[in-house]
Amino acid sequence: MASWISSISRTTCRLFSFMTLHQPAYNRYFHSNIILCNSRQIDISTVKTALQSKGIKLAEEVLKKVSSSSDYGSTDAALKTIFERTDYLYSLDIPPKVISKVFTAWPLILTTDMSEVIERVDFWGQELLDMNWFRATTAKFPRFLAYDISTNIKPKIHYLQQYFNDDVAIRQIIRKYPYFLISRVSTIEERINCISNIAQHRADVLTLIKRQPRLLYATSSAFIMKVIWLENLGFDRREVVSLLLRYPSIFVTNILKLEEKLDWLVQAGYGDGDPRRIIWINPPCLGYTVKSMKSKFYLLRDHLKIDLEQIHNCPSALGYSTKRLYNRISYLKHLNIWYSPTQPSLGSFITKSDKDFCHLIVKRPYKEYMSFIQDLPPYAMAGWNMLNTKPTDQIL
Repeated sequence: MASWISSISRTTCRLFSFMTLHQPAYNRYFHSNIILCNSRQIDISTVKTALQSKGIKLAEEVLKKVSSSSDYGSTDAALKTIFERTDYLYSLDIPPKVISKVFTAWPLILTTDMSEVIERVDFWGQELLDMNWFRATTAKFPRFLAYDISTNIKPKIHYLQQYFNDDVAIRQIIRKYPYFLISRVSTIEERINCISNIAQHRADVLTLIKRQPRLLYATSSAFIMKVIWLENLGFDRREVVSLLLRYPSIFVTNILKLEEKLDWLVQAGYGDGDPRRIIWINPPCLGYTVKSMKSKFYLLRDHLKIDLEQIHNCPSALGYSTKRLYNRISYLKHLNIWYSPTQPSLGSFITKSDKDFCHLIVKRPYKEYMSFIQDLPPYAMAGWNMLNTKPTDQIL
């Protein structure tokens, strides 16, 4: 017996010495296309070829995770488990590209019991919302299926139901922005309490979250910083609540970006240079990028030669496309309406649809307008390039 044990010890020592002295060769062997699962071999190249035949492409490291995520016992057993999942996802009309994303984001789908996977799909696609929403959300957020329904998702929904007592509204919020559900219940509760400290009435809190569900994902400290920032600009608490209700996106925008946008609007002369007035008149301006606002401003002022007073009186024009501004003002000038005593204000026609613009403003057939803009040189080629144009005003 002693000699037998001694023989095993000598063999173990030689093997350890080989692994130590020839570590690069050992690593090459270990990281080859064979995954060891409890001394059983899974051929990754076979798994890869089989998946590709179904249109599913995975990176090498993901393929190794997928192939070694369970003790399959054999390559055939591994393929059976993998295809059970892929065929089920195919049956839901989920395309191969999205299935590839799901496997990449959540390789453990292969170790999760199939009944749990089905339970999660049924909950999102039938019990709570619908399959069209589920498919679209899975494409955007492929790890969505990784979250357990009973222990992770339902407690958060239950908290919202208890707080707001409005199942329809909660479904609307989740449909619009489900990503907040990856937060803990305590975190969601903290964020709602923070909002309620400002809005006070639960009905207002619910309205805010329905309009901007990302509020449930923004940190409480960032939210409070925006409130302080607005108060420092001269808004009282009642006005802050009003801004919240009118344009809640302010409260999920980076504060440095808000300051950058506001600085440019002040320099451009909006609100007579008063930051508070700019925000109060048209808070959506804080949702546009500076680059986008500049392109509209320079088009109106430098190319279309619109009076500055008209431009400043219609800050909402900064939210519409340069194409719309260029086409409509060019048509008004073509018809000599722009310079007539009945010249329409910028705000009176920018917000209207093309058909209403034709019917109510220029009183011309819609087809005539469409024919005109088709023959109109593109605004970026009409002797003016919005990306290269230099402002005539040194301040801007």
